[in-house]
Amino acid sequence: MRPAFCSLDTPIGRLWVVVTVDGLRAISRGGLPPSGAEPDDAACASVLRELAFYFHGRLRRFSVELDLTDASAFDAAVWRACREIPYGETASYGELGLMAGYPRAGRAVGGAMARCPVAPVVPCHRVIRADGSLGGYGPEPWVKRWLLDFEAGHSGARTGSTHTR
Repeated sequence: MRPAFCSLDTPIGRLWVVVTVDGLRAISRGGLPPSGAEPDDAACASVLRELAFYFHGRLRRFSVELDLTDASAFDAAVWRACREIPYGETASYGELGLMAGYPRAGRAVGGAMARCPVAPVVPCHRVIRADGSLGGYGPEPWVKRWLLDFEAGHSGARTGSTHTR
C-alpha cells in the first residue's frame, strides 16, 4: 500500500499528514500536499482525530503509532524518549539524551530533534537549551513558542518548567 496523506488546518497553519500501514510517517506545515502519497482521509483518521483534540486542548499525549523505518536507531530512541516529556513541561537537550540512554549526546539530540518528521506528535517543542532559552525549531521558532504557550495555558504549567528523570 502506498503512503496516504491528508491535511488539517490548525492554529499553526495547515498540517500535511502522511501515514503508512506501519503508522505516522511525516507531518509538514504549509506548502503543497506531499508527493508520493495518495489522498485518503480514512487512512489518516486516527492521526487527524488526535491532532484536532490536541489543538483544542483536549489531548495531552499522542498514542498513534509511528513509522520510524527510515530513522536511525539513535534518532528513533531520542524521538521515543521525547514522547515521555509530560505535556506543559520541558527538558533540555542533555536531559533528553540521558532519557534516551545517551547521556553525553546533547548536541546530537539537537540534530535528532531537527530531523524529526512527526512534530508535534513527537513534542520536539518541549526540548530547550540547558540555560532555559528555546533553542532551534526550524526556520520558524514562533511555532515552538506558540506550542509551549498553548500547552502552558492548558496545563497550568509555566513554560520555563523543566522535567528531569
